[in-house]
Parts: sequence; C-alpha cells; structure tokens
Amino acid sequence: MNTKLTLRLDEDVIVRIKNYAVKHELSVSKLTENIFRKVLDSTKDYTQDLTPIVQKYNGIITDKEINEDEYLIESLTEKHS
Repeated sequence: MNTKLTLRLDEDVIVRIKNYAVKHELSVSKLTENIFRKVLDSTKDYTQDLTPIVQKYNGIITDKEINEDEYLIESLTEKHS
C-alpha cells in the first residue's frame, strides 16, 4: 500500500534530486523509496558480534587510504631502533 509522505528539503537539493530522477528515468517517489530501502537493508548492526575490545576501537580508522608498505616500514623501524 502506498502512502503519501511530505518532506521539507532545501530548494537546491530538490532541483538536484529531480534532475537525477529524470536522468535515471525514475520518479522522485521511486528514487526516494529505493534510497530508503537501501539504507534500511544495510543497517544491520554488525557490531553485536564483535568482542568488547574490538567494539571499543571499531570505527577508529577513517576512510583514509592506508599505505601498507609505509606502515610496515615505520613499524619495523620503530621496533628495531
């Protein structure tokens, strides 16, 4: 059953959403529903399976790209200095 939902968004965002929907041949309603479905389907709480120590440090590493070779060299230099 479809039900009406009213959202209040910045005008610039609305224009961009409408342009995106047209470009992808979707209605704004279908686009919004797809986005919410994706968000709701991906929100499983994986942290409940983690040990307390891992939970404590979960999320501490950001999305920055880590250079593993550089990290290894720094770690070995620090260890053997």
